Amino acid sequence: MSAPRVLRGISPSTLRRRLQGRELESTRRYGKHLFLRITDDGWLRLHFGMTGSPAYYRNGAEEGPDPEHTRLRLDFEGGGHMAYINVRRLGEIGLVEDPERFVEEEALGPDALDPDFDAEALAELLAGRRGAVKSTLMDQSHIAGIGNVYADEILFQAGIHPETEAGALEPDQVETLHRQMRRVLEAAIDARVQDFPEWFLLTHRGGDMRCPECGGELETTEVSGRTTYVCPRRQRLSP
Repeated sequence: MSAPRVLRGISPSTLRRRLQGRELESTRRYGKHLFLRITDDGWLRLHFGMTGSPAYYRNGAEEGPDPEHTRLRLDFEGGGHMAYINVRRLGEIGLVEDPERFVEEEALGPDALDPDFDAEALAELLAGRRGAVKSTLMDQSHIAGIGNVYADEILFQAGIHPETEAGALEPDQVETLHRQMRRVLEAAIDARVQDFPEWFLLTHRGGDMRCPECGGELETTEVSGRTTYVCPRRQRLSP
């Protein structure tokens, strides 16, 4: 444990005691939270923030150090290791007795990929909301699992300007938004961290700043205090 500041509600010694000699039996995800089932003793909760990721590896003394920015390392009996990597130390590590109870206590909205969260449910959520649609997508009490980067990506793929009033979207736009939300998040889950599809806005926003669809120059603005990338040709803001 190299960064105790990422622990939430637990000390390094207690975490070590709760994990030592136990097995990690299964995993679950809800929104931005990953839960690992500990044999007979609740769940380990990992939140990776904006710059975090997990890594499993085997690393003998002759093979060099742990991955850079490793904040927590779990050592397994068979010789493997799991690292919790976080560059900016903005993530969280904690223990919970039950993921469902945690979701309820944190007042999280439905998971963005929940099969029950269909286009109709999204339409009900957006109806009457006067704030920017990007802000609504990022609010974890409305929808769990969408952060700044993926809100931009979803809205780009849907051809919707991030500052569009959430409640002003037409039914066909909501259908498209829901479809692209699932498409983008599923593609992101399948991709390696540095191997996103070429059609992703994310692939271009830190490089050539060109729209992968029209080739036009991307622009930046600010929505709810967050830097936002937009293609002015594809994502027009209605007056």
